[in-house]
Amino acid sequence: MKELKMKKIMRTKLLALLSLSLLYSEALFALPPDNPPTTTTAPSSTTSPTQKIKFYGYDWLDYYQFTQPAMNPSSAKNAIYTTGFSKTNLNVVHRTETLDDSACASGTCALGINAGSGTTSGSLWTDICPGAINDQQCTSLGSWQNIWNIVATIKQATYKPSAIYFIDEPFDNKALQENGNYVSYRYPSYICTLREAMQHYGLNIPVFTVLSYNQAHTAKYVGEIQNQMPSTGCPTTYNSRPDWIGIDNYHWSDSDMWSTYTYVAPPSNPSSQKWVMVPPSTASLGMTDQQLHDQIQIYWDFIWNHQSAPIIAIMNWHFDRNVTLDPNTYPKTTALLSYMANEITPAQ
Repeated sequence: MKELKMKKIMRTKLLALLSLSLLYSEALFALPPDNPPTTTTAPSSTTSPTQKIKFYGYDWLDYYQFTQPAMNPSSAKNAIYTTGFSKTNLNVVHRTETLDDSACASGTCALGINAGSGTTSGSLWTDICPGAINDQQCTSLGSWQNIWNIVATIKQATYKPSAIYFIDEPFDNKALQENGNYVSYRYPSYICTLREAMQHYGLNIPVFTVLSYNQAHTAKYVGEIQNQMPSTGCPTTYNSRPDWIGIDNYHWSDSDMWSTYTYVAPPSNPSSQKWVMVPPSTASLGMTDQQLHDQIQIYWDFIWNHQSAPIIAIMNWHFDRNVTLDPNTYPKTTALLSYMANEITPAQ
């Protein structure tokens, strides 16, 4: 899909830090009016389904700090709150160093761990095998030991993350592929190692990932998400499955979102993953204000239409100051993001 390819291109740009000189809007605006669900179906109870959602925030809170040092993670979080009028309680950061920043106090950060970002000499972001272009190179760069090293660093961090975002879209990641094909059970084997290391260091942190729409419809990949890997590759004492799961798509319909999430993580199965919703919140996708708003609105309607859905978190992709801090250009989008945030997030 064109939009998914665009997202992969933009993620590459994020990891390479190619985006420069983004404009910063200092304009404040009044708290936007309510944006209730557009569905004509009345809520089935007086209790808002948003009360069941535990986390709300943005991916890439610490993205701007290298090109624009003034926009460090704490400044970014404060800007979302004071200029964007949005409360958050779980934002994703991609450096273990950021766990020492006050933006992550009280467990308000998830740590993103990558595979293959940067170069083989290193990455700006936390990575199990920087610069790896295939599975063989990733493992030769010490991916297993690097997972242990990352967990050891988390243990020493000032603020512990409340979740670990472990390798985005893993089945399409070149660092987990050989000759262009995903290496069977590589991702669950890495989760197994992550769990082993966390147990060793006395940590118990939920692990999640986000699948592409195509991955979520590929039986082989869904099987690795749903089922424990063979004990020959992971002792049964360690869970090789993620705790939460998200799915990317920028052309959802309500029925498609429901059928896709229930296929990957059926609510009827008590061992299934909790759901992470991933609304787009960035100008990098090339959408107009109305288009971006409409995509986010689908998620808001979904929450109300499916009140039994096991949604645990909303992770907007991603923190883009060109949107969040520019209500003049994105009035409908910023109003809806603000409304959602303050309905869902229990406290700043």
